[in-house]
Amino acid sequence: MIGIVTNGLPFQKRFFAEQEFHYLYDDILHIRELHRYNLENYDILILSCRLDIPHLKRYQSQLLTFIESGKRLIMFGEILDNWFPTIDWEDSEVNFSWWVRDGGDLPMSEQNITHPLFKFITLGDMKWHYHGSFLPPAGAQSLLDIPGGRSLFYIDNVSFKGELVVTTLDPMFHIGLGFIDQSKPFLHGIAKWLREEENK
Repeated sequence: MIGIVTNGLPFQKRFFAEQEFHYLYDDILHIRELHRYNLENYDILILSCRLDIPHLKRYQSQLLTFIESGKRLIMFGEILDNWFPTIDWEDSEVNFSWWVRDGGDLPMSEQNITHPLFKFITLGDMKWHYHGSFLPPAGAQSLLDIPGGRSLFYIDNVSFKGELVVTTLDPMFHIGLGFIDQSKPFLHGIAKWLREEENK
């Protein structure tokens, strides 16, 4: 069972109105009411883009308990203010215009391409822009790197009893605002991967 955590911002409400993504999640959980939910009912928790940092800090111990129980926790977008342990986030300048320049590119490369997620997504699905990068813990698997070796998307099966999936990409934000087409196939790929994992 998959729960997705929101803080009820307008772009999130528009995202949840998109019927094509209803198969991604089974329940919607509000971050300000997280203490009211029994997280033991979920196998996967998705933290949507741009959640309130004070509330994430408030519920850090609950989320740590969840992942230490052997479950999967997925985080989209920036991981600001060191609110969750093991995550090394570094801000970067956002390149919003590379695709309109002659010969423009946003250098990044797939890593660990045997990971089953790559059955459902391509490099192009992940390439729009990014707000920062991560230095994955030793033993974690990066799926997408930028020059210099920092990661935009990694999976950590070593720091906790469960699995931490972290990406700087923010598809719900762009789907909710109605721009950046790559965000849709990227999120569909995530959804298909999660549902395949759920059925194993």
